[in-house]
Amino acid sequence: MSDRRKSIQMLGALALMRPLLSMAQGGNPQMVKLLVGFPPGATGDRIARAVAPLLANNLQTSVIVDNKAGAGGQLAIEYAKAAPSDGSVLLQTIGSSMVIYPHTYRNLRYDPVHDFVPLGTVATAPIAFVSAANLQLKTVKDAFTLIRQDPKLAFYGSPASGSVFHFSGVLLARAMGCEFTHVAYRGSAPALADVLSGQVPFAFLAPSDILEHHRAGKLRILAVTGQTRATQLPDVPTFPEAGFKDLVNREWFSYFINRHATPETVARYSAALRKVLTDRELRTTLLAAGLEIGDGDPATLAATMQNEYGQWKQIVKDIGFVAD
Repeated sequence: MSDRRKSIQMLGALALMRPLLSMAQGGNPQMVKLLVGFPPGATGDRIARAVAPLLANNLQTSVIVDNKAGAGGQLAIEYAKAAPSDGSVLLQTIGSSMVIYPHTYRNLRYDPVHDFVPLGTVATAPIAFVSAANLQLKTVKDAFTLIRQDPKLAFYGSPASGSVFHFSGVLLARAMGCEFTHVAYRGSAPALADVLSGQVPFAFLAPSDILEHHRAGKLRILAVTGQTRATQLPDVPTFPEAGFKDLVNREWFSYFINRHATPETVARYSAALRKVLTDRELRTTLLAAGLEIGDGDPATLAATMQNEYGQWKQIVKDIGFVAD
């Protein structure tokens, strides 16, 4: 067994133990910065701003969202790595940053296993495969047929190179057995704009960014990568239902704290996060945005990291992609 796999398993064991530790009543910092590695208005930012006031109420301290956008979320993670151990800094980040980037960046300046302790997942999202409205497609197989017939349309956009969105397209291309060229954007907004204008025929995007456009007929979601159909898209099939059984993945939005935080701080914050997720209004907000509710459990997050870390390592190796 590799050292990294042992480390991840140990991380899971620690995550199971920490919630059982006695919770300290004092020592809360006067203010907590909730770091988000993406700009205001992005899905992660909207989640953080919905969670922050509830977290503040449960921790009985101020919680402010601090957007440190850049490098696909890496800047916020680096800042969290160097944060004090007093719990004054929390990190909300995406799964791609923790289980994909370690395999695509040769000079990554953080280690997701050794530098952080998982607190729990707030929300998850399948990846939506969309087509421009002017193509008038209805199914993934329609897209497959069109791409084979007209190679000029064999390209797709995603919010970032080396992300789960990018690699979803790579996996689909492998399943189709044809060329499907990736076009990387800096964020969802410009990729979405080009799909809406018809300049880009296809894209892989988060449902939370495109729900209203899909409902208005301005683009069409052909399939999602989840194990089950998305709550807000009951009429949209999953890729396995569309005949692509291996195209199952998701993005997740999870909370971490610096590894130097005390067990008592970890337990207190983890408990607060689980309580936040019982809030009915928050759950309604997340579901309405096309997200699925996380369980806020550190052990579940540790297990997810362990499983997906190995899966993406093999996928990236097979693809041969390097980000830097």
